[in-house]
Amino acid sequence: MTKNSNQRTGALSRRDFTLLGGGTLVAGLAGCLGGDDDPELDVDENTVIASMPALWDFTRQVVGEDDDTLESFDIVPVGKHGHDWNPEPATVEDIDHAGGFVYMRDFASWQDDAAEQLEADDDTTVIDASEGIEFFDSPAEDNDEHWWMDPVYCQDGVDNIADGLVEMDPDNEEYYRDNAAAFNDELQELHEDMQDIVDRAELDSIVVATHDSFQWWYQQYDIRVESPVGTSPDDSASPDEVEEIEELMDERDIEHVLYDVGEPAKLAESLAEETGAEILPLSPIETQIDGAPELDTGITMEPDWGYMDHFYEINLPSLETALQAE
Repeated sequence: MTKNSNQRTGALSRRDFTLLGGGTLVAGLAGCLGGDDDPELDVDENTVIASMPALWDFTRQVVGEDDDTLESFDIVPVGKHGHDWNPEPATVEDIDHAGGFVYMRDFASWQDDAAEQLEADDDTTVIDASEGIEFFDSPAEDNDEHWWMDPVYCQDGVDNIADGLVEMDPDNEEYYRDNAAAFNDELQELHEDMQDIVDRAELDSIVVATHDSFQWWYQQYDIRVESPVGTSPDDSASPDEVEEIEELMDERDIEHVLYDVGEPAKLAESLAEETGAEILPLSPIETQIDGAPELDTGITMEPDWGYMDHFYEINLPSLETALQAE
C-alpha cells in the first residue's frame, strides 16, 4: 500500500491561489476492503485509518512522508459521499486490525459504533478529531458537527490527531508536532483568505441546492447559507421550500446557485433555470472524485486532492463569485 493513500497515490502539493470570477461492527478475519472496486489493504499496527476524506488529509499532513513513521488511509472509496457511505463488513474488520482509527463523533453512526467497540477492545488507538470542539445549533440542524469546514476549528482537529499519533508512536512526537504546526499555519492562512473574500463581498448570502454542510461559515464569517435541502444527502426539497428560495434569491439579488460536487445537481439545475442564475460548485471535502464533477464547471478533480486543494480550487473561487467580492 502506498504511504498515506486514500485508494490513490501521490503527495499533496499546495496549489497557487488564484481567485476567479451506520453499519454494525463485526469481528472476524481481516480482509481486503469491502466492495468490488476497493483495493486490497494490508493493515497493521502502523496503519491509521481515517473515516472520511477531510480527516484523511489532516492525518496524512501530520504523519508526513517519512517512511519510518505511520501511514494513513482514507477508508471512503473514491466517488462515495462520506456522510452517507457505510462500510462493508470486511472493511470494518480491517479497522479492527489497524493501529489507529480517526473519526468524528456524531457524524455517522457506523463511526460511533466502531469507536465504541475499538475502545472496549483496547487494541487500536481511537482518535476523535472532534474532541473539545463544541457543536452548535445552526440554521440547518441542531448539534451541527461540520466543524471541518471552518479552518480555525480545523486547527483544533489537527492537534487532536497529532495527540493520537503521538500516543501511537511516541518516539516520533517532535516530528508529528512539527508537521501539525506547519499545517495549522496553512489553515490560518486559508482562514485569512476566506475573511478577505467576506470583507470585499457585496452580498452576505449564498444558496446551496444540495446537502448543507456549510453552516459553520455562518458562525465564523457571517455568510448566510440558505438551502431548501437539509443536511442529509438523501433529503429533498418541497415545492414550498423551492418557492421560498426563489423569492429569497430575488429579494437579495442572488445570481448563483451552489451545489455539493459529490451529489446529484438536479435541484441546482432546476433553480438556475427558474431564476436565470448560474451554477457554481462547492466541496464539503466528504467526496473524492477522479475527473470532472457532474456539472461542467471547468474543474477536473484529482482523487488525491487534500483539504487545501478543495478550498483553493473550488470553494474560494466559487465564494468570491457568488458573494460578488470585487
